[in-house]
Parts: sequence; C-alpha cells; structure tokens
Amino acid sequence: MPDLIPDSEGAGRFLPWVVAVMVFFAALAGAAALALHQATGTWHNDLANTVTVEIPPQNPVANDKANHPTRTEPDRAHPGAVLAAVLDALQATAGITEVRPLAAAEIAKLLQPWLGNSGVGGLLGGLLGDLPLPQLIDVRLSDARPADLALLAKRLAKIDPGIRIDDHQIWLGKLIRLSQSLQWMMAACLAMICFATCSVVIFGTRAAFAAHLEVVKLLHVMGARDSYIARLFQRRALTMGLKGGLIGLAVTAAALFALSRLAADLEGPLFGDLALSPTALLALATLPLLAAGLTALTARRTVLYELSRLP
Repeated sequence: MPDLIPDSEGAGRFLPWVVAVMVFFAALAGAAALALHQATGTWHNDLANTVTVEIPPQNPVANDKANHPTRTEPDRAHPGAVLAAVLDALQATAGITEVRPLAAAEIAKLLQPWLGNSGVGGLLGGLLGDLPLPQLIDVRLSDARPADLALLAKRLAKIDPGIRIDDHQIWLGKLIRLSQSLQWMMAACLAMICFATCSVVIFGTRAAFAAHLEVVKLLHVMGARDSYIARLFQRRALTMGLKGGLIGLAVTAAALFALSRLAADLEGPLFGDLALSPTALLALATLPLLAAGLTALTARRTVLYELSRLP
C-alpha cells in the first residue's frame, strides 16, 4: 500500500500539533463545564429546600426594652428563652420538616475560611465565648408543601425584630443560572474548536491531495475505487489525529494537575471541591479518540469530494 501522505512532507506534518492544541483547549473547556455541572449539582443538593434563621447576638446581662418597644416576650435578656421561642415557632409552622440549631463549634467552622486553619483553634477557640456571634438555625422545608416564609418572618419578628430568614433559593437560583450560562458558553467553545479542527484538516487534506495528485490519478486509472483512495488518506489522518490527541491530553493532564494543586491552597467559601469525578475524567480521556475520529472522517469526506471533481 503506497504511503501517499508521509509525516515529514507537506502541511500534513503540522496536523498532529494542530490537533494537540485543539484537544488541549477542548479538554480545558470540557473540564470547566464538567466542574461547573458538578458544583451546580452539589449546591442544589445542599441548599435546595433549606433556609437559615439567624438570631442576632443576645446580651445575657442586660437589655433596654425602650429601644425595642415592639418586642414581646420572651425578654432579650434571656438568650435561651429567645432560642426556645424561635424553635417552638418553627416547629409549629406547617411545611417545615426539620429544625436544627447549629452548635458553637459548627458556627466556628463556618468562620474558618476567613480566619484560616489556625484561627479556629487559636483566636476563635479562645475568644469564642466573648465574640458576638449570632445563633444560626438550619431549617429544612417540605418538598411537597414549603412553608410560607413571609408569614414565618412576621411571627419571628414578634419574638425579636432582629431575627432574619436567609432564603437560599434566591441566591441558589441566580448561581445556577450563571453556572448554566457558563456551561453553554463552554459548549459553544467546544463547537468552535471542532469547526476549527475540521477546517484545518480540510486544508491539510486538500494540500496533500494536490501534492499527490499524479499518484491519485494513476491509481484511479488503474481501477482503484474512490473509497480505496480515500481510505489511504483516512488512515494517515487517523494516525496523526490520534498522535496529536494524545499529546494534547498529556498537556491537559499536567495543566489540570497544576490547577488542582493551586486550588487546594485557596481558602474561601466560593471554592469547594472542584475535583472531577471518575466519569468526568473518563469523558475527557476519550477526547483523543474523538479527535482522531473527527480528523479521519473529515479527511475521508474531503478526499471523496476532491475525487468527485476529477474528470
């Protein structure tokens, strides 16, 4: 079988490197889209149908009721009574399935991203009793019949006007819409990368076809079918596409490893576990095969089209 497109001749020798660059960008875009998809699912599972009730810091020593004439019993001077009254109001509200006050250690853990690893055990650990920390209550709503949060807010305001209900659904909805928009942008990037790859393959295949036109015509005169000639170009494109895809995947793996090490050093509530799942990693690992298949298919279609134009 003649070697119509040697690796060291013509524009074809650049094809593996072009495919490697395309696979690298496609893998980065795919990894970002998959990471956002995972994060969106995690946010939804953690925050769906949940609200947080925040009781402002109570003064256990004294309190001037004149500053809060609308406050009813229990007295703010008794934080335990305020918490008990709030819990009773929450448990008596239809549509609430679970009420759990957060312990001081859990609240301290929430502050850890801002204080650092040493903050909880050092500064916060020693001054936790003196810091004016609010009391947080984790409230889980029913899927079938969520509670009326507006009515609940009015009931809690009678206990203490400073009590606030943090509805995660508003924040979660905006975050999910932003994440989905970014995923669509990544999908558009993947589509443009595929289009650019096909364009480069078409250009390279046409150049190789023109460079070996005399050999192609000779094979055509000898009775070789168009599918046979196209297969010669297709196999060479498949080999070069797979080679370039593996190079691009190797560079992507190194880049993702470096990014994961950098992300592990970040401390902040917006940076969760961004590690890709095994399914996502397997999907990225198939990119060289997809790139090779796309390269081979594009080369075959291009050669068949050029052959159809021959007299």
